[in-house]
Amino acid sequence: MSIQSISLIQNRARMLTLIREFFAQKRVLEVTTPVLGARSVTDPHISSFKLNEYGQTYFLQTSPEFAMKRLLAAGTGSIYQICPAFRAGESGRYHNPEFTMLEWYRPGFGLTELMDELSELIALLCQEFDVVFEDPERHSFKELFLRRFAVNPHQADTRHLAEVMSREFPDLGHHIPVNDEGVDDDMRDLLFSEGIEPGFQQPQYVVEFPASQASLAKVEAVDGDDVAMRFELYWRGIELANGYDELTDASVLRVRIERDNRIRKGRNLPIIDADERLLSAMAQMPACTGVAVGLDRLIMLLTGKSSLDEVLNFPFADA
Repeated sequence: MSIQSISLIQNRARMLTLIREFFAQKRVLEVTTPVLGARSVTDPHISSFKLNEYGQTYFLQTSPEFAMKRLLAAGTGSIYQICPAFRAGESGRYHNPEFTMLEWYRPGFGLTELMDELSELIALLCQEFDVVFEDPERHSFKELFLRRFAVNPHQADTRHLAEVMSREFPDLGHHIPVNDEGVDDDMRDLLFSEGIEPGFQQPQYVVEFPASQASLAKVEAVDGDDVAMRFELYWRGIELANGYDELTDASVLRVRIERDNRIRKGRNLPIIDADERLLSAMAQMPACTGVAVGLDRLIMLLTGKSSLDEVLNFPFADA
């Protein structure tokens, strides 16, 4: 093993130690949950690794979210976890099929408090690694879309979004499925990732996403538009974290799961059954917010590297 690899191991250990000290001081409890589970996310844009054993299909978890929410429902209070997560088909400069995730939940916190705490943690890590981290700006998804494309993303229909796609990125239209219930979200995602995200060199929170992109977040009306109460943190053009004002209404989540599976069926993707244990637990979940942070991307930024392969002891090709 090279000297560079030893330095990498030491830097990662420093980061993990500081994270654990940070949460210990705030009395946030560290937990562990299974990496292998009987259910997985239904999001059509996320693919899970599957294992068939004991006459049943199991999934390597794409995040510890479902199990951690069952712990919250059991009365744990504030909790965090550092764990491996897995997503099939994700490999590249900023993606590895296996990656390290930090996820935590704060009962009683609003999104503003959670963003403040996330910024506090990253600023602490940056200080340790002698990296400048400016206080992130905060802008809504709508504000950014209006500024870049002169379009309200919450009100634009399929035809209008397609016109913007054709005007701004004529070579990318073939990536979007037609006659698909999720086509509007796909166009919004592509417009955002190609036209807005690369400009986030300084730390930037994006808040109030389209309601159809709520996933497991609440939806509320803001300035006449229904929006998902969630945020993403970007730094140097990279998505670093994703936070929610957590949904606690199982009936709403069931409707979203059904929509996801309709889209999956239309795209010839596997249907994923609802996690009934999560749905049953939601009635006991406290009002809370939660956030997931990609730690491999974070250590990449802290150490001035340009790809995940440079900060992984064993990149996927060498695993």
